[in-house]
Amino acid sequence: MSETASDQLMRALDAATRTEDKVHAYRHLLKQQAQSSAAAADVNGSASPIFGWPFAVKEVFDVANVQTSGGSRAYQERVAASDATVVARLRAAGCTLLGTQIAHELTCGLDLPPTRNPWDLKCYPGGSSAGAGVSVAVGSARFALGTDAAGSVRIPAAMTGTTGLKPTWGLISAHGVMREASAPSIDHVGIIARSAEEIAHILPVLTTPDPWDAATLQAHPAGHEAIGGADRIAVLGEETLKALSDINPLDPDIESAFSQSREVFRQAGAEIVEVELPSLPRAVDAIVTLFSLELSCANAQTVKNRRGLFAPTVADMIETGLAIPADQLMDAIKIRSSLRDELSAAFSASGAHFLLTPTTPRPAMPLANFDPTEELGTLIPFTCGFNLTGNPAISLPCGQTTEGLPIGLQIVGRHFMEAALLDLAKAFQHRTHWHELRPPV
Repeated sequence: MSETASDQLMRALDAATRTEDKVHAYRHLLKQQAQSSAAAADVNGSASPIFGWPFAVKEVFDVANVQTSGGSRAYQERVAASDATVVARLRAAGCTLLGTQIAHELTCGLDLPPTRNPWDLKCYPGGSSAGAGVSVAVGSARFALGTDAAGSVRIPAAMTGTTGLKPTWGLISAHGVMREASAPSIDHVGIIARSAEEIAHILPVLTTPDPWDAATLQAHPAGHEAIGGADRIAVLGEETLKALSDINPLDPDIESAFSQSREVFRQAGAEIVEVELPSLPRAVDAIVTLFSLELSCANAQTVKNRRGLFAPTVADMIETGLAIPADQLMDAIKIRSSLRDELSAAFSASGAHFLLTPTTPRPAMPLANFDPTEELGTLIPFTCGFNLTGNPAISLPCGQTTEGLPIGLQIVGRHFMEAALLDLAKAFQHRTHWHELRPPV
């Protein structure tokens, strides 16, 4: 007999009781609403494979009658009238919403009090979907939704030992995502769960076209179907890796874990081939430009009228974004176009459907001296390029540092090949144990 929604919720709430005062994953824990929702779901029943699964969403998704501020005091009076499309679809599938989760202010600043990494409470948990990875790691949510404009789903997954998918751009509706906390041309709604197998159950609930989000109405080519075996997998070539290391050197523990992960695929019969992506190291500059400009346009009037309610670094970034010169914007657009062409050509020339990289070049850093204006750029060199291209990408646990912090492996796929990407991720997790480990908190 399947477990009731109420029983699943009770287990998640017990985990929240044990851990929330230590990790600070939730902005609003909606206990009474969740209990009523779970009880109703048990009465109504559902054939959904994710029936009763307790979930949470980053505090940039609209939840009816709940404050959605994007982590900013400037929007603390913002209360949604209705659910975001993804929230409504998950409720309809019988899932139980536990609450909204802490995110960096407008997805670029700090979260206060700081969300902490359950593997080491002194360390950063990844961001900006900070609460998502933490809640899944400690069990106070079965899965969580975040947004990813440069790595903000994959990086928390890597740093909390969970699994995070950024699907093809436009595959999941962004209707009901707070515009003031997003950059629509590069932002993706993503999923964090324990494993790729769980994500494979969640994703179909979220991927039907939404008339409120035109991006979801694009035709999905046949490539979204699963393909038979991954007999050839690409990795980055020496020149691209050297240029990326100039941004931030690859940590030795991460380099070792990545090497061991490649060997897992080799032993499974895959041929590893090298590809060069000359524009990938330039993606950091391009993503910063596009993110700053798109976020700034949405917040221009508010920062003018209520500047004192923003964190100073966030207000400065908004004002700087509004002053981005045209030639800088054109450079960013050219980098995006070049990288799209390079990645498509690399896949075609190599015969590969997938690209392996580390998720981050460095593990979680101490929170005591964490400065997002200085540190975030060192975390995104491997992730942000695929926000520019819109390709699906997943982060999987693939090892630990000598200090016991999780390490993430990123797999990038061709557009709309989520089914095949998840199959490959599941194959890796069937051969490894990293996703089964649990943090000490």
